[in-house]
Amino acid sequence: MKKYLFLAVMALLAVACKQKASDGFVIDGKLTGNVENAVVKIFDAADPTMTVVDSAVVKEGKFQLKGKVDEPTMFQLTIDLPDASLSEQERTLAYAFYVENAPMTFTADAATMPTLFYIPDRKTVNPVITGSPTQELNEKFNAQMADKENRLSELSEKQASVYYSAEERTDSIIAEAVRMESEIEALRKECNDARLDFIRKNAASIVALDQAGILVYADELTTTDVDEILKVLEPSWKGKARYDLLVQQMTTKKNMALGSIIPDADFSTTDGKTVKLHDVLPKEGYALVEFWASWCSPCRAEIPHLKQIVSKYPAFHIISLSVDDDDAAWKKALDQDKPSWTQLRCPDGIQGMANKVYGIMGVPACFLVDSEGKIVRVGARGPVLDMMLSQLYASNK
Repeated sequence: MKKYLFLAVMALLAVACKQKASDGFVIDGKLTGNVENAVVKIFDAADPTMTVVDSAVVKEGKFQLKGKVDEPTMFQLTIDLPDASLSEQERTLAYAFYVENAPMTFTADAATMPTLFYIPDRKTVNPVITGSPTQELNEKFNAQMADKENRLSELSEKQASVYYSAEERTDSIIAEAVRMESEIEALRKECNDARLDFIRKNAASIVALDQAGILVYADELTTTDVDEILKVLEPSWKGKARYDLLVQQMTTKKNMALGSIIPDADFSTTDGKTVKLHDVLPKEGYALVEFWASWCSPCRAEIPHLKQIVSKYPAFHIISLSVDDDDAAWKKALDQDKPSWTQLRCPDGIQGMANKVYGIMGVPACFLVDSEGKIVRVGARGPVLDMMLSQLYASNK
């Protein structure tokens, strides 16, 4: 009888422990290196206020964090090291990972853990995290993507050094950058296709929802892609705030995705008149619709090359749409740079229709459109624009 009573009590304790663990998350951390008295904090990575959910001080290389999440959530864990001999960038370590209501472990070496601020040439090793099936799925997908993304990053850096570092963009430099762009485009497609495939196969996971959020910023996304992503995710996520936000982002994205007709809106001319964007599109051929600002250094740095393009392709049109709040600053920049093509201004700046109608969150933002306003390329700038024009106007070469 005592034996059965003992087993019953142990079973109840096991259930109680399991229920207690499911009430929230507990992260037991182990750190190596000079970490004694380091301060560890954790917060929701999507929270712009970075409100700390829990914090701890490292003692004998260990710490513990607790909290509760409504669903698996990407959290950012930071470690402020006490070593005064390190630079400010080196003292703050950081890593983002999925947390869910379960017992979890976090193991890292302070000497190789990623830092909050990027440090060139720092050799990093990601922490080892256990206890979260969601994080395991995320790590598995990241491992599958690593080679593609590393090759893409390396080739993009190489292209930038060739294209943007040159004192003069000669035909040979442009040709080399265009050749690289063809490879870059193929790699981007590989990455985007892999994300789409992952979303299809893991639609019920928050990781798929977050990967869809990354695709919002993919220049190559088509209207068909947008429709498919939302259709695949809807059964698992409809009615949830995260999905509603994605729908909002994707709807704006669809307005400016490949194959869409660029929205029409009213813009101001330099003499104070109002014109519609569609009224200044070319009757035939193609045009670059470029959102820019007088305060945007990269935007203005491209003007000499755009002048070169206009000279090389006389049938090509450029329509520059300034997001300057200050009308005088816009006109001053035009007077200084003297671009010869159509110049208009968004009357309510970057936070107005530029963002609400066109989804512009930063400049430069460039779209290649045909005479009907159909978007044929997103991100049409630098080598991308050179490549597209060399294809569209091949007979002019």
